[in-house]
Amino acid sequence: MSEEIDRWIKYMQDNPKTWKKVHTKFINSQFIKSRSFIKRLLEQPGGRQKIINAYGIKNLDGYQGLFKGK
Repeated sequence: MSEEIDRWIKYMQDNPKTWKKVHTKFINSQFIKSRSFIKRLLEQPGGRQKIINAYGIKNLDGYQGLFKGK
């Protein structure tokens, strides 16, 4: 793991004007993939409960937007 961090630090230092764009693109893609996964899972039988279990959701009222219409 330390090797990967060291490589990223070097990349940031060597590319001070472009690393943020690369990083932002990566982070945004993670959010898109997560939302897509949740959407597909909600369409499956028992999907809502699977999400609750997978994420350890205790306060369902705090996730009303996630489960609206389900």
